[in-house]
Amino acid sequence: MRYVKCLKGQQAMLLACLYMALPSAQATDVTFKGTLVESIPCEINSGGTITIDFDTLIIRGIDGDKYRRPVPYSVACTGTGSVRLSVQGTPTSFDNTAVVTNKSGLGIRVEQNGSPLRINQYIAINLLRPPTLTVVPVANPAALPDAGDFTSRATIIADYQ
Repeated sequence: MRYVKCLKGQQAMLLACLYMALPSAQATDVTFKGTLVESIPCEINSGGTITIDFDTLIIRGIDGDKYRRPVPYSVACTGTGSVRLSVQGTPTSFDNTAVVTNKSGLGIRVEQNGSPLRINQYIAINLLRPPTLTVVPVANPAALPDAGDFTSRATIIADYQ
């Protein structure tokens, strides 16, 4: 029994000597930081406004085909990955692919590669070949617009998914 106590004492002394011979551990703080964003935005039309002038339209000639105009725009994105595009605005009550105007019964339909594009919904696009956008006036068949000047506004948004 005494032998065990002595052995334990020697072991303790040996461990204490080993501990003192080891270099002392050093600690350092680590900081993590970054920025969270919903998505990385792209630049549309170099930040410039796009204006499309329909000139003079004959009310009875507004058929959703006549008076179609191209939307001259460009998309520039700085990152890599899947890009999505949307036309944001207030859709008309009679056509969810047309943006309201200041004239009741008149909307401006947005088309992507010749097909109607739903307002406020995103579509995936290829940056190397962005879709062709066109706009065309549409009239509410139940209530044609009154004569006079009209305006409308929408926002094109492109960002990474």
